[in-house]
Amino acid sequence: MAKSEKEEKKSKTPKTDTNKEKSKAKKEKVVESKKEVIEDATLITKTENPKKETKLASFIERLGALILDFMIISLVVSLLTYPLSNTNSENYKKLSKELQTTIEQYRNGKIDSKTYLNRSADINYDISRETGLSSLISVFIFSLYFIIFQYKNKGQTIGKKLLKIRVKKVDNSELTINDIMFRSLIIDFILYDIISLCLTIFSSKDIYFYGVLGFELIQYAVIFISAIMILSRKDKRGLHDIITHTQVIKES
Repeated sequence: MAKSEKEEKKSKTPKTDTNKEKSKAKKEKVVESKKEVIEDATLITKTENPKKETKLASFIERLGALILDFMIISLVVSLLTYPLSNTNSENYKKLSKELQTTIEQYRNGKIDSKTYLNRSADINYDISRETGLSSLISVFIFSLYFIIFQYKNKGQTIGKKLLKIRVKKVDNSELTINDIMFRSLIIDFILYDIISLCLTIFSSKDIYFYGVLGFELIQYAVIFISAIMILSRKDKRGLHDIITHTQVIKES
């Protein structure tokens, strides 16, 4: 009798072990299937929401946008200021003719460089005062376009919009009007135009000529340095970009 009980226990033991193994295998399959589901869900999420890479605008794209903007705004300024300009006045025509004659005399060697500079400085000063109202309107429209319009359009002018590029902060924070203003003053000739207008109104002929010449050289130097920086740096940022902590990107 004892022997038969032992045999029964022996026969039951393998079955119990087999059941445990099957249960363990089922659990492992469930865990594996859960892992597969999680991996599939992660893969779908990555596919549906891929990480957007910031693509920087090239120098050619930025230059093209700037040229388009200047063409557009110059046309608008010409149309708005033409009725108010004095370009058809007798005095303006006389000054223009004097300037042309002075240039021709210098080219033909009839006057030396010192005489040429003195005469042209006087004539240019008088022409600037003659067209002062048009210059004032021009500065206002350029400021309105490159600062206010660009700020309201979240870092885009018409030229930038056509070429699908935009100004943005490096740290992805919101652009402020000060960011746009400082950029435009530096790179869009607005500061130079304001200074030239102020010199026309408040300074003498000598100060006007050398002041405008000096600021013009500074303006072109800034543009040249910024162009070299955009072409050579990996982040394609110019002097005005670094000062305002901004960059120009391609729109996706």
